[in-house]
Amino acid sequence: MLKIYLALGLALALIGLSAVVQNKDVSTYRVWSIVDSVSVSPSEAGIDRAWDLWVNGSHGDACALALQSEIARYPQNIDIQLYREIPSTANCDGDEAIFERRLSLPGELVAGQPPYLIINSQVWALSYPAGETDGLPVFEAQELMPVRVEQAGLVASADAAEQIELRIRGIQAIGCDLPELYSMRVSTESVLLGVFNAIAADTVCPAMLVPVDDKVILSATDAGSDALFKLNAIPINELEMPEMSPIDKVLTNILGVTVKIEKSQTARVSLDVQGEHPDGCDFPVIVKQARQGNSVTVEVYREVPADVFCPMILQPYQDTIQLNGDFAPGEYVINVNTYTQALKI
Repeated sequence: MLKIYLALGLALALIGLSAVVQNKDVSTYRVWSIVDSVSVSPSEAGIDRAWDLWVNGSHGDACALALQSEIARYPQNIDIQLYREIPSTANCDGDEAIFERRLSLPGELVAGQPPYLIINSQVWALSYPAGETDGLPVFEAQELMPVRVEQAGLVASADAAEQIELRIRGIQAIGCDLPELYSMRVSTESVLLGVFNAIAADTVCPAMLVPVDDKVILSATDAGSDALFKLNAIPINELEMPEMSPIDKVLTNILGVTVKIEKSQTARVSLDVQGEHPDGCDFPVIVKQARQGNSVTVEVYREVPADVFCPMILQPYQDTIQLNGDFAPGEYVINVNTYTQALKI
């Protein structure tokens, strides 16, 4: 009887141990592949595909796991992640493995001929045949130079609920006029967003600090509510973005002024002003007047937050401005911004 109980106890113990092993959550970690070279060919996937990208590289181990990819588009670059999800229990000892991967890029991704391509930690400048909008690009390997981020903040986008706006301010140590490039690397613990400049190895730039003030739209799912969000390896919640942006005083371009005089016992003067705003932002027009002797100065302007992106279009402006006070007979000078009009009463 004792043997029966011992056998039963051992069986129950093995069943319990088996249940623990089966229910154990085997974690994985993401390993990005080493990229050596890229090339391009006409798409084989149909007319909705712009071109096929061929990526050659290697893995630093012998784990034969599926190579995965994620592709995103930013204003100045395409960003591609090539990686494998490796279980923490896997034994990946062995020599490195060579791979070649074909990625079919959709037309909407390469629309506008993006000037840069980032794959993992490598970057290429893309140039396109002159006059061709659908030609295949030529690749020139460059180096990524991280921007020194000093202020950053995540805010909900005003345009779409599923989007987040990342605003950054910082400094680049390269005096050349270079755009900001972005890459995103998502791991199980954090979302790593990188902001860079790209530069060819033989490029000579002035040794000077250049301010960076930029913003980029992210999907709300990219940032994640649980993951730690980092920008150039700095936790985003440790960076600060001022609540109020500096305000720029943007003068209206005055193209013409017509003076109207209303005479009674004393003269009253009004101005019919025509002009244009230098951008497409819709902010209230402010008019201020000052008078010193026979000189009248009128300022017409808008207050525009410095970090607001305004469409590069001209907006017409027209208004009638009643000048303060009465005007005795004499000669006057009317200044409306940079426009000057003589007046004789």
